[in-house]
Amino acid sequence: MDQDTVATPSLKQLLLRGLRIAASTVALVELLRNDWTGGGLATLAWFVFTQVERRQSKQQ
Repeated sequence: MDQDTVATPSLKQLLLRGLRIAASTVALVELLRNDWTGGGLATLAWFVFTQVERRQSKQQ
């Protein structure tokens, strides 16, 4: 029988995913508090982390 191997994500992928989740959470909280500058910067950070994650998945 064939054994299915589960691909475990690398430490870099886990950290990037954690940063993306943290940035989206901070963006949401800051926007709800009407802190537009902080919310906008956190949204920009989330967008950058998302783009980096997409580029890395295309290279692999």
